[in-house]
Amino acid sequence: MKRKVVTYVRVSTEEQAKHGYSIEAQQQILKDYARGHDLEIVEEFVESESAYKPGRPEFERMLKLLRKRRDITAVLCYKIDRISRNLQDYAALTEMVGVAIVSATEALPENATGKLIGTVQAAFSRYYSDQLSERVSLGLKTKAKRGYWPTYAPTGYLNDPASKGIVPDPEKAELIVELIERYAGTGISLTDLTHWAKERGLRAREGGVLAKSAIHKILCNPIYYGALPWKDALYEGKHQPLISKALFDRVQERLQQRSHPRIQQSFPYRGLLTCGYCGCAITASLAKRKYIYYHCTHGRGRCSQPYVSQDRLGMTLRTVVDGVHLSPEIVERLLDLLEEEEMTSKDRRATRIATLRAEEEAIRERMDAAYSDKLDGTISETRWLGFDDRQSRRLDLVRREREELESYREPSLDNIRTTFELLEHAPELYTRQSHQERARVLGTLVSNCSVTAGNVVPVYREPFDAVAEGLRSGEWLGEEDSNPH
Repeated sequence: MKRKVVTYVRVSTEEQAKHGYSIEAQQQILKDYARGHDLEIVEEFVESESAYKPGRPEFERMLKLLRKRRDITAVLCYKIDRISRNLQDYAALTEMVGVAIVSATEALPENATGKLIGTVQAAFSRYYSDQLSERVSLGLKTKAKRGYWPTYAPTGYLNDPASKGIVPDPEKAELIVELIERYAGTGISLTDLTHWAKERGLRAREGGVLAKSAIHKILCNPIYYGALPWKDALYEGKHQPLISKALFDRVQERLQQRSHPRIQQSFPYRGLLTCGYCGCAITASLAKRKYIYYHCTHGRGRCSQPYVSQDRLGMTLRTVVDGVHLSPEIVERLLDLLEEEEMTSKDRRATRIATLRAEEEAIRERMDAAYSDKLDGTISETRWLGFDDRQSRRLDLVRREREELESYREPSLDNIRTTFELLEHAPELYTRQSHQERARVLGTLVSNCSVTAGNVVPVYREPFDAVAEGLRSGEWLGEEDSNPH
């Protein structure tokens, strides 16, 4: 009796659909795999959405079917990263009892080791997406450091492709100067200044009327005197200033006089913690204007949760990092597993490429033979055209799959090694960091922490929950079985 499965095919962009992982190529590979492994495809799901964030409609529809149909025991996909590049979706599948993820191109065994490797691959797919975002952010910051505004020009300037920076807008620059001078030299209010800007025709980049908040941002923006603000830093700009620094300072003095904003205090651990006594959120407050204490919100009445200083809480929360601290031996064992999987994947890919090349040659021979039959009058023109069209479409699919496999590059094990080594040294790194950096690390590792007096119970995110459970139970890679992998 054939094993029942569903297939999931995804392309993230129109460009990918036309080239890379085309829908037709993925579907054909999965059908071939199903035939060769005695699988029955119950339903096919096709998605044209990014896997970076959860909430894809076809993926959700597939989950509903899997919950309803207990006879379906696997999801067949081209690669793990076609399923998901966010751990929430991947976890939704892996936590379903009796449902496995089968990768047609990655040869993952269906046991504890295979599940661990699949989870690690899903995590690194997300890591690569995050890394791409970080590279873009780093590129923008580098451009700002060089003195060039890295994104859309602010009101009063235009982007200049020639200089790759910004230049004064001939229509709006003078209005910006007049607006700033009017605020510095008269008693006009921000509300009246907003009406004035509307009447004079000063508009945003998209053509909309500038709101009061937008006028306030213009008055506070150092870019107009030649500085370049980017991500909480100020650089020397190479663009032409519209006003002097002295005029800008006069505007800031007036803004200071008209308002005394509250000092914004940062409570980095707020939002990560819940009370282990009553289940309410853990919040923070400032004592004597400088000491930060965390405590229960008491949303359900009196609670036994004590007030804890930020420094003490920060050190208590180190146990969260300790819970996923990998020893050098475990790091090496994991890397060995991934290297083995990489070799298996390369062998399977080489075998598949050879098969596709042979099929390409066979299709061309059949097409040549059919053309000869058509010339000899053995088959009619209509029949030959239909045959040639079917074979041409199949040849195109085979060729695209072969080219895709030939151009595929395995993820760098150096990047994976670096991340594992970070988990190896995580506790000492955590201790040396600021509270803001510690909170950022904790937010990556856990979705929540339940806190009682001196104790922390973390709820780890995927795949760190698998790491923590493996370290806790000692069954890190599961028991050996008869599978040679």
